[in-house]
Amino acid sequence: MGVIELLDSIFLQTLINGLLLGALYALIAMGLTLIFGVMRIINLAHGEFTILGAYATYWTCVILGINPMLSLVVSVPLGALLGLIVYFALTRRIVYAPELTSLLVFFGLSMILQNIMLLLWKADIRGLPTTYPSIVLGGITIIGDRLIAAITALIVSLILLLFLKYSYLGRAIRAVVQDFEAAPLVGINVHVIYALSMCIGLALTSAGGSLLALTTPFTPYVSGVYTLYSFLVVVLGGLGNPIGSLLGGLIVGVAISFTATYWLAGISPTVAFVLLVLILLFKPEGIFSRRR
Repeated sequence: MGVIELLDSIFLQTLINGLLLGALYALIAMGLTLIFGVMRIINLAHGEFTILGAYATYWTCVILGINPMLSLVVSVPLGALLGLIVYFALTRRIVYAPELTSLLVFFGLSMILQNIMLLLWKADIRGLPTTYPSIVLGGITIIGDRLIAAITALIVSLILLLFLKYSYLGRAIRAVVQDFEAAPLVGINVHVIYALSMCIGLALTSAGGSLLALTTPFTPYVSGVYTLYSFLVVVLGGLGNPIGSLLGGLIVGVAISFTATYWLAGISPTVAFVLLVLILLFKPEGIFSRRR
């Protein structure tokens, strides 16, 4: 294999890895963008809920010895239940408060959740063994676990988009996003939609955490990294824009993959942070934002 062919092979391998990773980031970020779009709540505990989903999958597989994909039956309802608890315990009280209030409340919640995870499971690195065989195409290797996780993430994201576009509850959610004051005039119970959005948002986040456990080792300490990546995806795609989050997730995944291949893997969060700052400075409405 010549030098040019080797470089092309490395480039394509990095691009494929980035797209597979980006699909997963997009799913995780969709929970964040849905909650913000409906309630204008800034969930700084998003990464902790993601890691909780990863632990749900890990312990389900360890205890029951089942395929990690089947653990979604546990992690998704668990995320929805947590959403219901968080809404009635916290969010309902601050939904109309200034956005700084939600920042402080959910920052405190993130600290509580991270320390609970450390207390229960310590800082040991957890991970699941390889489940699906890899696919080799020429000089390109597609890791089976990442491929299955990415396909599942895209399917779940598509289901969410179809739900928001065509179902009655989805249209009600979009109506509340457009004007929460006018929505009750057409018979929409705003607080029911708020609770439903929190449940769906954390269920998506938990599902993303489950798929994360299938592809990447994790500890409670990495939760902040996934909060950062999710905010970057959401800001890149436009706040409250699920389709933008899907595209933004793919871009972020590719950027992180190329950083790890051609620079240093450990500096990926720094690159993500720099990108976040640049977008906020020059395109705060997001690259894929919808004009109103």
